[in-house]
Amino acid sequence: MRPRLPRPVRRAVLAGTASTALLAGLSAAPAIAGSVAFYRRPMATLRAASRVGLRLSGASERTVEVDGLPVRYFDAAPQEEALSRPRGEAIVLIHGFGDSAETWARVMPPLAAGRRVLAPDLAGFGRTPIPREGMSFSILVRYLDGFLDLLGIEKAVLVGNSLGGAVAIRYAVSRPGRVTRLFLLNSAGLLEQIPPILEPQTRETARELVHSVFGPETPTPRFLLNDLVREARDPARLAYVRNDEGTDVRSDLGRVNVPTTIVWGELDRLIPPDHGAALHEAIPGSELIVLPGVGHAPQVQAPGMVLNIIGERL
Repeated sequence: MRPRLPRPVRRAVLAGTASTALLAGLSAAPAIAGSVAFYRRPMATLRAASRVGLRLSGASERTVEVDGLPVRYFDAAPQEEALSRPRGEAIVLIHGFGDSAETWARVMPPLAAGRRVLAPDLAGFGRTPIPREGMSFSILVRYLDGFLDLLGIEKAVLVGNSLGGAVAIRYAVSRPGRVTRLFLLNSAGLLEQIPPILEPQTRETARELVHSVFGPETPTPRFLLNDLVREARDPARLAYVRNDEGTDVRSDLGRVNVPTTIVWGELDRLIPPDHGAALHEAIPGSELIVLPGVGHAPQVQAPGMVLNIIGERL
């Protein structure tokens, strides 16, 4: 018999995202223990389940060749007659370090009610391979530019989480005519180097990572910690961490000239809230919204709040 996800996890997947499923599933450890696939590879299993949820919501999973690199992405939009904007305009969701497009599964379908929404895997992450040039911040930005060119996107609202926020900032400055608004969710870009915690080598470091991202009360069973240590050895992650360029957008902030909303989970210990305050001070005319009880991934932990914030401003 094919192993099935425990009922609490299946419910969360139907709600829309692998990371949410993780949080729900960890509250039911006895049930999880009976799921062979989940026990052996929890993160991969949940990402796969989340892909199914996105497809069931009507999103298409596609691949486009960008300068020879097959970029995987999800594309969601209502029927042509229901579109409130031309197809050359889109909301573009940009995930963070080591993440993938599935992280947006709970916010993508509602956002697509009247607009086209795109969620690509950044170069080297998710199901997009490492580009021949290697991994660096500028390479991520360049392939995003090529991706939007090929899809004919003339005007884009960028929504970026963590590293994706830094990519959105740099892209908005480099292509000011294309970007119309920014939503930055716990954005990176002010750290001089990648935090070592993102490369957990032991269960204890992996536990610290989970608590830094989701909050100190998040359950951390051993099989999950083992999987996080295993995924930290992913070649794309290692290559990005070891490149010399860094992820620094401080020189870009004063040149952001589009409406910018900065959203920060107050429990984030990976990139603490004072980074949000610094971004707010440096980006002209920006606004800062702090979400209580939320960690590093608001799109996962508080999708309703994120949807309300975006919906009220578009």
